[in-house]
Amino acid sequence: MQGKRPTILDVAERAGVSVGTVSNVLNAPDSVGEDRRARVLKAIDMLGYSQNLLAHGLRKRRSNMVGLCVPHTSNAYFSALVNAFEEIGSDRGFELLQVLSRRDSSQELKRVSALLKYKIGGLILIPGLHSEKTFKLIQRSGTPVVVVDRVVRNERVDLVSFDNRGAMLEAAGRLIALGHRRILFIVRQRGLLVAQRRIAGLNDAAEAAAEKVSTEIFECEHDEALLTRHLSERLRKPRAPTAIIASNSTLAAIAIRAFDTLGIACPNEVSLLAFGEPEWADLVTPRLSVIRHPTELMARRAWEFLIRRMDDKADGIQREEMKAEVIFRGSVQAVGGAGPTKRRARHST
Repeated sequence: MQGKRPTILDVAERAGVSVGTVSNVLNAPDSVGEDRRARVLKAIDMLGYSQNLLAHGLRKRRSNMVGLCVPHTSNAYFSALVNAFEEIGSDRGFELLQVLSRRDSSQELKRVSALLKYKIGGLILIPGLHSEKTFKLIQRSGTPVVVVDRVVRNERVDLVSFDNRGAMLEAAGRLIALGHRRILFIVRQRGLLVAQRRIAGLNDAAEAAAEKVSTEIFECEHDEALLTRHLSERLRKPRAPTAIIASNSTLAAIAIRAFDTLGIACPNEVSLLAFGEPEWADLVTPRLSVIRHPTELMARRAWEFLIRRMDDKADGIQREEMKAEVIFRGSVQAVGGAGPTKRRARHST
């Protein structure tokens, strides 16, 4: 029985280069440096790779198309990221193909597989909780990929995120400085690494406090009825939370509606802070306090990483963790009194 026919990925792995470099050596050799070209040609000779396997014109037919896979666009942050990538791609002459994984690992795999069939030049991915099969599929295809927003255990992919632990540490620390000693964190998926980092930041702030601070974690998949019931139970009991932190703007909106339903005054009875800054943050009363993500900066850096990877100019794995901005507005105040207006004004600019 004959052995398996060598593929372009086999050549790339043997030569220690990307699939795009192999394609360029065979189709536009002058665009590749002498050392890399020699390594590719040597790998082709050793493996007995046949050039006609490139009949599809891999790079030439997909170079101006970039795939984008996000869990959903129902919260302000993901919607803003998508808009930023659309604008950046359009300005640079690329077509963006967007799909939604809907927070389902099987759907994510299916959607990414569909994108790869379009011979995309690169992929921007916000992965879900269980994305191992998706990453294996992307790796087999040789398609350049950059992960955005998430922290993943796969150390071989380029990644752009922000310091979730540091942002929570600062936010919780400032709440504690205002006298809050009971803090409730509402999180959509506790298993996500970004959620775990936020929880770690909350615990760091509690442990660093001079007085005892209790923290609670409540997991809620955007279920308004469930969250309303939980808040009704917790906020009506002794030693109720004095501050709530929502892991995204959708949960913050649900919490605000729950306050109205339950007759709970914010911030007099409970302060509210949210990760992400929705367009309505300044329109509600009181104005919503937020942890502002560096959305546009993240999108631009992710795009830089992806293009560099597509052009085979990346020097090793590209990773960057940016800083978020904590902004206290009317929805947060000191326990037993008004919040510090000077500090709030300084962070609202």
